[in-house]
Amino acid sequence: MTPVITPTFSAVWSTDARGICVSSQESPAGLMPALKGVTLCAWLRLAQADEDGRIALQLTAALECVSPFHLEVPIQCLDGITRHVIVSGLPDDHAGASHRQYNGFIIDITGQRKALEEALRTATEYRLLIENSTDLIAHCDTEGRYVSISPSYCEMIGWSADEIIGRPVVDFLHPDDQTPASEALGHIFSGGELADVVEVRKLHRDGHYVALGTKACGVSDPSSGKNIGAVLVSRDISRDKEKLHKLETLATRDTLTGLPNRAWITDRVKRMLAQHPALTTVMFIDLNGFKAVNDSMGHATGDVLLQQVSERLQRCMRPGDAVARLGGDEFVVAAKCGTRDAAAGIARRMLETLREPFLMNNMEVRIGAAIGISLAGSAKPDAAVLFEQADKAMYQAKARRGGSYQFF
Repeated sequence: MTPVITPTFSAVWSTDARGICVSSQESPAGLMPALKGVTLCAWLRLAQADEDGRIALQLTAALECVSPFHLEVPIQCLDGITRHVIVSGLPDDHAGASHRQYNGFIIDITGQRKALEEALRTATEYRLLIENSTDLIAHCDTEGRYVSISPSYCEMIGWSADEIIGRPVVDFLHPDDQTPASEALGHIFSGGELADVVEVRKLHRDGHYVALGTKACGVSDPSSGKNIGAVLVSRDISRDKEKLHKLETLATRDTLTGLPNRAWITDRVKRMLAQHPALTTVMFIDLNGFKAVNDSMGHATGDVLLQQVSERLQRCMRPGDAVARLGGDEFVVAAKCGTRDAAAGIARRMLETLREPFLMNNMEVRIGAAIGISLAGSAKPDAAVLFEQADKAMYQAKARRGGSYQFF
């Protein structure tokens, strides 16, 4: 019979829009440092029993990215006992909730942690642990071959135990993940530790890959201290990866036009300068007549005009070129051009397409643009210099009126 480990205490908490805990229901009350009235980070600084700063960094990163967190923390309780707890939190997804609002729980896992350490000493207790775990728990030998897996493993990736046990762990990984995983296992077998979770893509029996976050640790023979393999504890992180991808998209895309933003195009130019410094070209584009449309026809119409401008500019790009919106009616292009003629050709295409009338509220609207061009050439400037030069050239082009381009 599997022993039931009753936690010493637990708590359910929630924070407000300022990130301050406004509710903390503890059972029993008064055992842990007070959470109500302070932020999670402030409570962690007060309650954490050791000086491991990684836990605080993980919590801060999760809160900044508005992502779920699940942290194991040793805390100093008010009765003088140090206990290990799990602190978990989920962003409040109700309509109107602030990104700082979280709901979560704290639960004592001191007993479970001790049970885990004891279970790793004998095969019987180890089997009891993994057969009742919702996480994916596996044991491999020093050759990196599966020795045992939890039932949840089979449920997650579709393979039966008979199909997995005895085969190398890396056989079930994406080809790009096999070498890093082999190196990580080799590090553990030689007595090293992996402080961080390793992300891998595990092959499902039906052919697709499942994204897993895996924590691996070595297992030693209690009598000799010699490494006898590793325990791998994995969790499906597919949803977390999707949320991270959405956050990355928000961080690198202009929400109005869908074009890359300043941060993205700056990074693109830096990479171009590192790979093809002599061919890197930056073009600054400022619309002529946009303000008049925006003032006379309204901001909503102005937004639609910017979206149509973005679509036309994208059609002028060659493979490998990129256009981004800096803000307002300013755009920037990063292109690989070996000559001034090639850069001028792109500029002329953009000017010509922007001279064509736009249909706004059943009315034809005409605008133009001024374009400043900066070629890196043999000078090998950095990205900031190229942007500054293109900006200055754009103002020179704008002074000519009528819509034109100007090289720095």
